[in-house]
Amino acid sequence: MRKPKPAAVIASVTPHSLAFRLGLQPGDRIVKINGQRIPDLIAYQLAEAQEHLVLEVEKENGEYWEYEVEKAETEGLGLSFQAAVFDGIKRCHNRCLFCFVDQMPRGLRSSLYIKDDDYRLSFLQGSYITLTNLTADDWQRIHRLRLSPLYISVHATDPEVRRRLLRNRRAGDLLAHLQRLAAWGCHFHAQAVLCPGINDGPVLEKTIADLGAFWPHLQTLAIVPVGLTGHRALLSPLRLFSSDEARAVLEIVHAAQRQFLEDYGSRLVFAADEFYLQAQEEFPPLEAYEDLLQLENGVGLWPLFKTEFQQALYKFKAAGRHREDPCPGHYTVVTGTGAAGLWTELRHMFTKVFPRIELAILPVTNHFFGPEVTVTGLVTGVDIQRALVETTLKPETCLLLPQVMLRRPENDFLDGMTVDELRARISYPVKVLPVDGEAVVKTLLGLEEE
Repeated sequence: MRKPKPAAVIASVTPHSLAFRLGLQPGDRIVKINGQRIPDLIAYQLAEAQEHLVLEVEKENGEYWEYEVEKAETEGLGLSFQAAVFDGIKRCHNRCLFCFVDQMPRGLRSSLYIKDDDYRLSFLQGSYITLTNLTADDWQRIHRLRLSPLYISVHATDPEVRRRLLRNRRAGDLLAHLQRLAAWGCHFHAQAVLCPGINDGPVLEKTIADLGAFWPHLQTLAIVPVGLTGHRALLSPLRLFSSDEARAVLEIVHAAQRQFLEDYGSRLVFAADEFYLQAQEEFPPLEAYEDLLQLENGVGLWPLFKTEFQQALYKFKAAGRHREDPCPGHYTVVTGTGAAGLWTELRHMFTKVFPRIELAILPVTNHFFGPEVTVTGLVTGVDIQRALVETTLKPETCLLLPQVMLRRPENDFLDGMTVDELRARISYPVKVLPVDGEAVVKTLLGLEEE
């Protein structure tokens, strides 16, 4: 079957924009701009910046229209698109030992099984890439457009270890690729997913030292523990970190932070929150995470949330909200088992200030992916429903679901159940919580609209 030619499918049109005045509508497909096909959002943004545009558009009804536009360079058309790449996602060529997609149960929506490794999405959306599938044309485009920063999955700088982890003979060329990017003036963030006994210990120390030498081109390095599910039949044997092993990782990270802080004025390397939970150690203060540039990797997410929560409590207390004594209420926060202790800490803080509001915590064991999966973001609707059957809650309680459990824009869990479907199956009202400490406090106080 011939691969369809790229086209940018319009998702929305800004009211009163140029595109709106032209009559462009969602579902229309931009085929060419000034005679050139547009493979992705990067190319579109460059083309859109020209003063004279000829748009070739295939309308949703199949008609083919051509539009001429005269505008200022800085004036946009007012379009958003259904995807950031229009010619198909560049797929991963690796067979990583720890690939999470390989550990997904069957029967989920097809998009969850896509293994992307696309440098364009790395630049546009911050997704991590391995640099193992780039063609000469890809490298040339990165150089020509100075695409920066990129987000790079390193895992190990030792060539043999990285080849073993990625199971790709091209994976050992990493340092040469990073040197090329640095020579071009590109910046990058990095991550290392650690597997016990493979790329921790001395291998990790070498990885951190090798990458640290790229400062200031290297902007941050996240150290993340491997995530394993119960669906690893026929896959390479791996295990989770023990508490002692997690503490050893933190010792390496903290030692490197002290050295980098002295040498560069930045800690540069940061451990994911999960390592502190596994090691049963206190989190560093929020300022130790500097600019929080690795939040999407779970680095500093909980310290930030806790700080926002505390500051909101102090603010509402200072405003006299504790003296107003809000109406009694009862809430139950749904969470993964790994964060249950952290929510307990927040509950103690909250009820000291607002004792009439009850806050319960419902840790949900993950049967869908396996009980070794403890993170809140992978809790599913079916497991929440199961936990509610096995737990006695006050009938007046309101369930609070952290937004990280839900995929946007569908607003459904990873098992495909939507929030509305969950509501229909249970007897409790449900609210979705943003990942924002102040927003949670406002929800508990009934102040969401303020």
